[in-house]
Amino acid sequence: MQLTLFTDYALRTLTYLALQPDRRLSTITEVAAKFDISRNHVVKIVHQLGVKGYIETVRGKHGGIRLARNSEEINLRDVVSDMENVSCLLDCQREGCLLSSGCRFQGILRKAMRAFLDVLGEFTLADLVKDRDRMCGLLGLGIPTQIL
Repeated sequence: MQLTLFTDYALRTLTYLALQPDRRLSTITEVAAKFDISRNHVVKIVHQLGVKGYIETVRGKHGGIRLARNSEEINLRDVVSDMENVSCLLDCQREGCLLSSGCRFQGILRKAMRAFLDVLGEFTLADLVKDRDRMCGLLGLGIPTQIL
């Protein structure tokens, strides 16, 4: 399975926010520049992450975005499930496949997807940022003063 760029960027955004000291507000422009992602794309990602309750958005001149929950409470399975269409990996109806009525591949793919998500379910956003000093160094951030 390959994650979509949308999910990849959502995970990068969450990681970036998890590394901010004292739940500091970050901006969409900041995230877009840090990962070289289109600002418009980050707006869509931030909107979806906000709708799903992963981030909080603060409007106004001094507004921005930050995690809505502690990173230990954000499960990777939930994020991937919320950002991806995990219900159908293979579109058997699209091409009018002659094998569709007898094919077992959909069932096999569903089982594989459950296994994939079960492994992701063992980890949280906190696991992604466990080596905070190294992660902050890679992103050019100062060392955080508080672990979120």
